[in-house]
Amino acid sequence: MKKLEDLLDKCRVPQNLQRGLALVLEVLILALIMTGIVSIVVPTLTTAVNQLSATIGKVAPQLAKWLQQSGLLSSSQLKDLTKQLQNSGIVNRAISLLGSLTGNISAIFGNFFSVIMSIFLMFAFLSSKEHLQTITSRLLQVLLPEKAVKRLSYVGSVIVETYDKFLMGQMIEAVIVGVLVFIAYSLTGLPYAALTGVLAGVLSFIPYIGPFSACALGAIFIFTDSPWKALLSIAVFQLVQLIEGNIIYPRVVGQSVGLPTLFTLAAALIGGNLFGLVGMIFFTPIFAVIYRLVREFVVEKEVEGDTGR
Repeated sequence: MKKLEDLLDKCRVPQNLQRGLALVLEVLILALIMTGIVSIVVPTLTTAVNQLSATIGKVAPQLAKWLQQSGLLSSSQLKDLTKQLQNSGIVNRAISLLGSLTGNISAIFGNFFSVIMSIFLMFAFLSSKEHLQTITSRLLQVLLPEKAVKRLSYVGSVIVETYDKFLMGQMIEAVIVGVLVFIAYSLTGLPYAALTGVLAGVLSFIPYIGPFSACALGAIFIFTDSPWKALLSIAVFQLVQLIEGNIIYPRVVGQSVGLPTLFTLAAALIGGNLFGLVGMIFFTPIFAVIYRLVREFVVEKEVEGDTGR
């Protein structure tokens, strides 16, 4: 928001219009990003799911033949195993599940739209933070003592600062990760490079579970082309994650919230259990705010204790 306002200021846009225009531009940018994601992912994902469903029926006989030729299973054991699978209905249920997944792709991406709307609402909050701070400060000064007002004002500034840095850092990281995955898959000749890159970028907002999900989904779809390429995709994705975790994340997001790994994982798990996908994303900065305030309180008390001795 601040960068857009600075750009509008350089373009000599009247100051009283800058905040509103910056907010409109943010909405348009988010809408364009989501339109691009959907136009890339939905058609490719639909094709991949249909291809995966068709591949299951082709792979099963080849797998059975390989098991028999390799001596891992005898002919009678293979027949018994096939009969058990048919009786249990696992294969039919898997194919049925994949078929229904194709019809529910819009619903799946509806969850991502809710996340984007949550991000937009947070940007809207951050865009009017000065006005909200002024109103809140005046109200608190009427109701509370000066010391309490200063303390609450500081807590509010920590919350705004943490969320601002978190959102900016996560968005930059998402773009970098998505581009890296796309380039790595393209250079190694792996299919579905654009799909996996978009999934990696979008799901990178979800700590720990997001990258794993993107890797697994990409490998499943690439499996329809070649099982060996699916294994290669996992190795390539992990290499990208290694670069991201050791080089990109510490420089881009590492300074944004300052939350230890254990607390980040706890935030994702608790937020996911309480509020689903949105909770997994936004509980990280909530924990970061609490962690920072508690840490500062402890340091303050330690300093007071040392001074009193």
